[in-house]
Amino acid sequence: MSPGSSIETVELNVVQAGAWRVHLHGPAQVTRPLKAILSSIAIPEGNLPALEVFISDRGTAYGMVDGTNVWTVTLPKRRWLSPLVGYAVGTAVSLLRELLFVHAGAVVINGRGYVLVGPPGAGKTSMVGVLLRRGASYLSDEVALFDAKAGMVHPFALPMAVKPWTARAIGPLPPTQLVASDSDIQYLQPGLRAHGPVPLDSLVLLDPAHASEPTELPRAEMLLALSEQPSSFRYRDRLEAAFSDFVRVLRHTRSFRMGSSNPANAAHMLERGL
Repeated sequence: MSPGSSIETVELNVVQAGAWRVHLHGPAQVTRPLKAILSSIAIPEGNLPALEVFISDRGTAYGMVDGTNVWTVTLPKRRWLSPLVGYAVGTAVSLLRELLFVHAGAVVINGRGYVLVGPPGAGKTSMVGVLLRRGASYLSDEVALFDAKAGMVHPFALPMAVKPWTARAIGPLPPTQLVASDSDIQYLQPGLRAHGPVPLDSLVLLDPAHASEPTELPRAEMLLALSEQPSSFRYRDRLEAAFSDFVRVLRHTRSFRMGSSNPANAAHMLERGL
């Protein structure tokens, strides 16, 4: 089915995600949980073109920006919500021109932002969850947004996608709201969230292969680690600007490497080390 074709049981939901807008066309049982999740984010950069998402009853989804098809995905029968969220978030960050982004977790401790980067399986979600248990405020579990000129990190409060094994690693969370569920994944919105940008204090590279307390990391090594994550470096037309802006961020930010297979121990080491 093409994006312009009619879809049975169509429901249009308009999501206002800060300064960005998403139009969802498709079955209500798909668009409603997707709207609930995307409504939690607030893109602070204006003048971004809207995303049109078309979802068919047969499980095919399309994303369009300014009349151009930017992605197509066949949804699995289980965990179908995750790819829709991923493609929508990926579209949002691909449109940014003023702000930097990197795939990361981020929290606020004592009024300052701490960004946790690392490869898949490094424990970012678990680490964020344990830090929330210990009194941190939530910025993001998915995307860290930087204003390089101001030295600030913005909230990107997409609900935490908590799988059963992640829930076991985190333990009891502080009050959260169940926004949506997808098979065995729960999308949980922490109650204690940052509602505006905060000064960026530290970037922390989570490296489970090298178990250690936080140790200072040369800026060049952190820059390399950032370039290996999904980030503003991904887009060729923004590569030069991303490089200079990330260098600016690192010039005024502390960088650390740490690793632990136990999120509770890692959170304790991070607080003690910082």
